[in-house]
Amino acid sequence: MVTRFAKALGLIPAALAFVAAPPVPAAAPVHYTVTFIGSTNLPFGNQPFGVNAAGHTAGLGTFRGLSGQTAYLGTSPAQLTALPGLDTTDPDLAAATEAFGLNDSDTVVGAAHLNFPIRTEAVLWRDGKPTALDVPLPGDQEVRAVAIDNAGRIAGSGLDTGQAWLYRNGVTTILPHLPGGAAAEAFGIGQDGQVLGVASPTADTHQAEAVVWRDGTVVPLGNLAGSTWSEAHAMNASGVAVGAAGFDGDEFAPRHPVLFANGRVTDLWPDLGATTSGTAFAINRAGTVVGDGRRGWVYRDGVRTDLDALIPADAGVTIEAAWAINDNGQIAATAELKHGTTTQRNPKYAVLLTPVTG
Repeated sequence: MVTRFAKALGLIPAALAFVAAPPVPAAAPVHYTVTFIGSTNLPFGNQPFGVNAAGHTAGLGTFRGLSGQTAYLGTSPAQLTALPGLDTTDPDLAAATEAFGLNDSDTVVGAAHLNFPIRTEAVLWRDGKPTALDVPLPGDQEVRAVAIDNAGRIAGSGLDTGQAWLYRNGVTTILPHLPGGAAAEAFGIGQDGQVLGVASPTADTHQAEAVVWRDGTVVPLGNLAGSTWSEAHAMNASGVAVGAAGFDGDEFAPRHPVLFANGRVTDLWPDLGATTSGTAFAINRAGTVVGDGRRGWVYRDGVRTDLDALIPADAGVTIEAAWAINDNGQIAATAELKHGTTTQRNPKYAVLLTPVTG
């Protein structure tokens, strides 16, 4: 997902010296089948942001009769269900929704857009029905839920106020900033209720560090050497987290995908360079990581591999980004269609990559 922390903070990443991933003997690569999620003949494409244990996905989808993308739940690759907004009296607002995560019960979280006043509210969909979470952030017009665990705990952020929050059993807890910091944003949640994100460690908001909130306490996860920016997106059951860290320069400097473990921050793509950004978005129980950069990729047993090299040559797609992975190794990704030797850059299509066994 696109980082929105900069809306609350004017953060400027600084130059860094990266830590290369240690060499590990390569295992045989896992290959994948490719299944399209939804139709490939609609104008706006689809984008999956989450996948659960059953291979069900949630994200942004295109539906006939709607003017753009809207939140969807896909319990079958061939059939997506549009998730409605909170204002069903206005046709535009009824479809003005975004889905960012789901759990194994197919409960989906995201955001719905409203008017009077214009605002975005955090939403939960259960059985396709929306419920406003009513997060108590007065004056914040950009409140979103981004992740939900199997216990029903929900992580989210208020982008105008720079507040991360955790919702459980009808109660919202505003998560603390780092000491001396001014803002924070949540990106993910572990299955034990730990929230992953980013927080400013200083009042001037020109620095940011990946953090995890454990039992309401904020814990910094570290940075690459020399960096003043990192962010955490996901954590597995072993406590290994993944995300991104800044590489060189100013506010618009690229970021590299990184892994946080045992007090160490490891650059998963040290040769990505200083002109291209990449992020590690998800990690599963086995420690397999997925993300984006020049293309979608998977990191397994110490080796990062472009997913294009692991799908059938006749699949007809290029994997643009990998957004989520479940414990069965299934990957939710976006792909671009190939036409001969040419790749069609727009729109993007949702695909489910399933490991080939046997």
